[in-house]
Amino acid sequence: MNKLLFAIFLVGVTGCSSTGGGSGIAAGTIAKGADENGVSVNKNSFMTTADTYKIALTHCLKFNKTPELSRKASALDFWMKDQYRCVKGSTN
Repeated sequence: MNKLLFAIFLVGVTGCSSTGGGSGIAAGTIAKGADENGVSVNKNSFMTTADTYKIALTHCLKFNKTPELSRKASALDFWMKDQYRCVKGSTN
């Protein structure tokens, strides 16, 4: 019983310490190096490109631009990131 309680405690502490933190690799965050020309959005296996597009759109709109997908993340990537270029005008 003590081992079970310790395991639950350990998972709880580990989970709390890994949220936020500013590591820049949490799913749904913008990777370092984003500027007016492009943005990479970190994702996990449960996120779709539509999810990352919304985040990229918010970033690109700061520069009156729209995101255009330049590289879709692969499950083989060490850090899964969808990469977008911020372009003038509509991508339609």
